[in-house]
Amino acid sequence: MVDAWNSVARAAVIGGLVWLAAMPIGALAAELRNLAPDAVITESGRHSERYAGRFTANDRVPEPGSRSDLGRAWCVPQSQAAGAWLSYSWPEPVTIGEIVYYGRTAWLWDENFLKVEILVDPDQPIVAQADLRPGHGPQRITLARPIRTRTLTLRFPIADSGPNPGASEIRIFAASSDPATLGAFVTPDGHLDIAQSQPLVDKIRSGELGFDSLLVIERQALRPSHVYTYHNEDFRPGGGLYRWYSHGEQEQLFDAQDGQLLDLSLSYDGREILFSWRRTESETYQIYRMNVDGTGLVQLTDGAHYNFNPCWLPDGGIAFLSTRTSAYAYCWDSPVGVLYRMDRDGSNPVRLSANYLNDFTPAVLDDGRVIFARWEYVDRPAIPIQSLWTIRPDGTGLQVYFGNRVLSPATFMEARSLPGSDKILCLLTAHNGPARGAVGIIDRRRGVNAQEAIQNLTPEVNIGRVDQGDGNHIRGPYENPFPLDENYFIVSHSGSILVRDYEGAQQAVLLPARGSMGFYNPQPVRATTAPPVLPSANPVAGSLPLPPNTAAVYLQDVYQGLEPHVDRGEIVAVRVVEEIAKPVEIHPNLRAFGFQFPVVSSGATYAPKRVWGQVPIEPDGSAAFEVPAGRPLYFMALDRHGRAVQRMRSFTHFMAGESQSCVGCHEDRSQAPPAADLPSAFDQLPRPLEPPEWGVQGFSYRRIIQPVLDRHCVQCHQAHSPSGDVDLSGDMTDFFNVSYETLARQGTPAENSRIGGARQVDFRNPYTSWISTYNGSESNILQIEPRTWGSPASRLADLVLDGHPDARGKPRIDLSDAEKRRIFAWIDLNVPYYGTSDTNHPDRPGCRQMWPDDFDRVFQQVTARRCAECHLPDQQGIASVPRSWYLRVEQPEKNSFMLAPLAVRAGGTEICDRAIFETKDDPDYQALLAVFQPIQELLADRPRRDLYGEPAETCATECTEPVDGQ
Repeated sequence: MVDAWNSVARAAVIGGLVWLAAMPIGALAAELRNLAPDAVITESGRHSERYAGRFTANDRVPEPGSRSDLGRAWCVPQSQAAGAWLSYSWPEPVTIGEIVYYGRTAWLWDENFLKVEILVDPDQPIVAQADLRPGHGPQRITLARPIRTRTLTLRFPIADSGPNPGASEIRIFAASSDPATLGAFVTPDGHLDIAQSQPLVDKIRSGELGFDSLLVIERQALRPSHVYTYHNEDFRPGGGLYRWYSHGEQEQLFDAQDGQLLDLSLSYDGREILFSWRRTESETYQIYRMNVDGTGLVQLTDGAHYNFNPCWLPDGGIAFLSTRTSAYAYCWDSPVGVLYRMDRDGSNPVRLSANYLNDFTPAVLDDGRVIFARWEYVDRPAIPIQSLWTIRPDGTGLQVYFGNRVLSPATFMEARSLPGSDKILCLLTAHNGPARGAVGIIDRRRGVNAQEAIQNLTPEVNIGRVDQGDGNHIRGPYENPFPLDENYFIVSHSGSILVRDYEGAQQAVLLPARGSMGFYNPQPVRATTAPPVLPSANPVAGSLPLPPNTAAVYLQDVYQGLEPHVDRGEIVAVRVVEEIAKPVEIHPNLRAFGFQFPVVSSGATYAPKRVWGQVPIEPDGSAAFEVPAGRPLYFMALDRHGRAVQRMRSFTHFMAGESQSCVGCHEDRSQAPPAADLPSAFDQLPRPLEPPEWGVQGFSYRRIIQPVLDRHCVQCHQAHSPSGDVDLSGDMTDFFNVSYETLARQGTPAENSRIGGARQVDFRNPYTSWISTYNGSESNILQIEPRTWGSPASRLADLVLDGHPDARGKPRIDLSDAEKRRIFAWIDLNVPYYGTSDTNHPDRPGCRQMWPDDFDRVFQQVTARRCAECHLPDQQGIASVPRSWYLRVEQPEKNSFMLAPLAVRAGGTEICDRAIFETKDDPDYQALLAVFQPIQELLADRPRRDLYGEPAETCATECTEPVDGQ
């Protein structure tokens, strides 16, 4: 069969014009450059100034369906399409041998031209013409003989039916261009236009690619609800582990029987296989080892937890994922699998990752580090970020690799080293849906969050842009990409196994899917050189005296990454904070405030927070301090008042005894430390953290903040006559307490606990500037300038610092320094209310809400009888009585709808024109009050986790247990 470009070449030969087949890439092709940007480009018409002809010469081709071609394409209204033209003029004659047309597909597939005529001058005969196809990507128009000219006109006599036909890009070359530089052509049905390449098939059969057989898993396609639930959702039995030979034979090495296989990993010597097998739907995945001929089966893990995604380590051990940590996704009900290692016989399991959410698909890079994907959302929405991280096989040296501030793609996973380079090959996909999508190459040298670092090898799959959206739109047929060498990779495409080159010019289908069963996880059977065994990042035993289960952090200069926004001398301390895991499995139907269950905040932080303490910064910006090992930690840079000028919105973790350094605060991770004297903090032993005066415990608003408000604020700001209509009482509401409702929830979409998504711009609480974690707020992930969030941007913090002055400027309150720091810390922790994700009420909305079952019915009946005269019925026929978005369940008589109609002499406010309830003995008043009794009895029997009588989420022994061996 002819190769891909020859198949295109035979598509059209019109008037001596040929769509040229791929030619050997010689010196001329390597030196070709696009001549179009050198020309003055004019056009017959344009849709608007932002769609001028010159935008076809900017070397950018917007993704299909991306709606992002403003200023990046040319188009004309359909009424002007027939005969539309572009004209090029150069200052000196140029040689033209090939023109490459890219259709306009950013909005619709039918906004392309369907024919082009090439003229040296509009008054001269046509030099060549060609039919164009609907689709995205390059269409090469190669002249029979090159021409030498100063002018060129492209005329388009026929257009497709779309409203604004045009071109995304038009490139002009002196000779045939290198296909690798052009991208691939994608048809409107989303298929990559690559034909079966017989030369590639011949290479595979001859063993030229370095293997003569493959290992593959046969199973049904996995259909999990999210990329992080592939280990526990969608069980469909059948299939097995096979060895495919290049001459076409298949050998079953392992029968899945009534179970399902997930993945496999071949040892470096090519002799042993690791794989994950789930025997039955009622069981979990466990890891097995066997010889490459199918003999010697050994089970390595067991238990009720899931063990999966094994990979061989250079030292002979095995990295894998396990749910044995007994934690659950904050926004779903799936168990969390994180990175572990064990010996080759399954003994000595050691937890390497302190993640409280999921890790994914570990593999070993050529330099010996383990690369894996990690899901996290430290004060950010949950759809992105599933980014790539590296860690040494002993759990030390955790570092971000790529994508920790990338919005789209939402997920990078299945990463592997690209042979002969510093790049990686990986899967690019969404957050919801299966772990399938596009295949890409990442070159982090171009930036660890940069668009330019991502090369989409499957352009028919729209992966979006790194700074837009949430990446959840990505849908594609690819999974399990595996680099074969520096030229080719192998991948599963809708269950069929393909080999492709990285340029998208050659393809060979090795193993087509069989009916409903597909083939996955292809790996060539061959011996490879094992990566180096890396030394530990831990100091030599005894060289650094640290308490048990702690690590040391050396911060060279906190101002690196903060300047010029922060002046030297402003930062006086670093705070260390832990994100606390969710220990309970709850059904998502109970979610509130987006996807919180149990609820922790009003749509701000998903995770409860634990402040471990802080350490002072030296005058030169350095610090050396101890941190707890095995905990998901992040740091805040504090000013002299204790306000967080900057915060991490990601976490790190350390192994016991580890020593790790960083350059500064939010510096580029590729940044080298500036040449300077040894930082002053490095001359001394790491300092222990100074714990907060409220104790090392889950940060509970009602325990830590409400007592401050009770002492200083409630005298004026209470239910009966709230000053400024601000109520800071501590009475429990249906979800929180009254002051939290005012200081965090008021004025935001969170007033409706049931909405699932909202934009960051809509979160405008009058008193606190908090970061929304609602779906739809993803843009805030990129807002990282110092003082953007938290106490430096909050009115409440200013009131506390200024003493809440009256009209004459005289302070009305005088908080102690410790009390101020409590309030600043709460705001900077992203306004948590609960200090735990545990619950005594797993069956209630948000696992917290105390809404009386009979309240709505009784309220409607009473207001219809007593209030309809003034408060006209709404569309549902219910009297429109003013009510807060929350319900006071502690002292319910202080709800506004109880106070307003009650006579002043009976203790009410009588805000209505007359007393509706003369006394509290009024039957309707008593009927309203009675609906709260069942809730109060429930709370007496099973207190909500914010009650003062509930044990604090303290951190004693359980917080200092080592990660190892869990």
